[in-house]
Amino acid sequence: MDPCLVYDIQVEDYINILCGLNYTRKQISVITRRIDFACEQATLDVNLPSFIVILNNTNTTSYTFKRVLTKVVDSNCVYRAVVTAPSGMKVDVKPATISFLNKSSSTKFSSTVDIDLGLRPQSDYIDNYGYLGWHEENGKHIVTSPIVSAFAP
Repeated sequence: MDPCLVYDIQVEDYINILCGLNYTRKQISVITRRIDFACEQATLDVNLPSFIVILNNTNTTSYTFKRVLTKVVDSNCVYRAVVTAPSGMKVDVKPATISFLNKSSSTKFSSTVDIDLGLRPQSDYIDNYGYLGWHEENGKHIVTSPIVSAFAP
C-alpha cells in the first residue's frame, strides 16, 4: 500500500474530542492515562479522513471543516481537489490545489459544505454521501474521503 498522503492525528487531537464531548477531567485522565492536559481547544472537528454533517432542526446550513494532510513519500507533488458533492449540497475546498515539497511536509485546507434544506430528503438515517478526492497531478495517487450527511432525530 502506498498512501502518499495521510490525515495525521495526535494524542492531543483525541483529547480535544473528549473535551468537546464534555467528558470530565477525571474521565479524560482515565482514558488517556494523563493528568497534564488542557481543554483549551475543545472541538468535535478532528483531523479525520471523513466529513460528516449532522442535520437537525436548526437553521444552520453551512459547515466548515479544517483538515491537515501530511506527505509520507519523498517525491515533490501537487494535488488538486475533485469533489462529488452529496445531493442538495455544494462543497467548496480551499485551496483547490495543494503542493508538497518534501517528506513529512503538511498542508492545511478547509472544506465548506453548504446545504439546501429544500432539496434534501427528510430521513433519519445516513442516506446522502459524496466524496472529496485529492488527485495527484502527473501521478498515480488519489486520496479519497467520504462526505456524509444524516438527519438527527
